[in-house]
Amino acid sequence: MNQSSLKKLEKSPWDWGNSVLYDMCRSNPDHKSTTKALGKIWIIGRSYSAAIERGAGKHREESIDFYAEKVAPMLVNSDIDKWIRKLNKIERITNENVEALLEIHSSFVKEIESITDKKKRSLASKYLHFHAPNAVFIYDSIANREIRSILSERQSQFAYKKGYDDTYSQFVARCLYLRDKVIEPKLGKKVSPRFLDKVLLSSASGQL
Repeated sequence: MNQSSLKKLEKSPWDWGNSVLYDMCRSNPDHKSTTKALGKIWIIGRSYSAAIERGAGKHREESIDFYAEKVAPMLVNSDIDKWIRKLNKIERITNENVEALLEIHSSFVKEIESITDKKKRSLASKYLHFHAPNAVFIYDSIANREIRSILSERQSQFAYKKGYDDTYSQFVARCLYLRDKVIEPKLGKKVSPRFLDKVLLSSASGQL
């Protein structure tokens, strides 16, 4: 992972597709409209292999239309608009403000769990990320496995704030370390959560 290989990640074939999702959430940030709320979570979930209906079991089976009967009320009745506004006040996630992210992510995971019986931390992180791209690290099992591998010799350095979703909290602690101590010193500039996701996925696929 040298400066040259990291610089190559600044542009990706997937950038335009992701920009469409960012624009969708920027243009429609709230959840007052049921159709727009459903559209956003459906498109993001399907695009990122984190569909909310996957594994929903009895909750899905008891609904004629799971999205309309379960997902929509969950989104509309939750505090997600308040959470997103709070996250968007964060220009850069740091050790000083990270607890706000962990609290909101954990709360959203619990809301989703109430209609799926699953801790969909990946979906929660991805959905929140597209609404607040500066404040939310993107979690999935591949990225988590890769960051643990990259930092395997430094395990004792990752104290994380407990009481939230511990798996995501540990992942975020590693993201902050990798960003601050490894990637940014090599690049000589600050990077976004999106860039960190590119690094982890490229490393996992052997391209870095």
